[in-house]
Amino acid sequence: MVRASDLADLPVNEKLQLVTELWDQIAAVRQIPVLPDWVDDEADRRLEKMHRDASTCMTEEELWRRVDDSR
Repeated sequence: MVRASDLADLPVNEKLQLVTELWDQIAAVRQIPVLPDWVDDEADRRLEKMHRDASTCMTEEELWRRVDDSR
């Protein structure tokens, strides 16, 4: 197994390449991962925040504008 300390000195572009390869492998398996409870808790917290005050969120159009602008 690779330890985080083994990756600490890698340049950012190599780290991003590793992340991309890992995501591609995860997607290819088509297996639903078991996520820790804190992931659901965080999603619930964010959803509640959005329902309380939608102005704290961006619209889908704003999201894609930011994505496009960053290219």
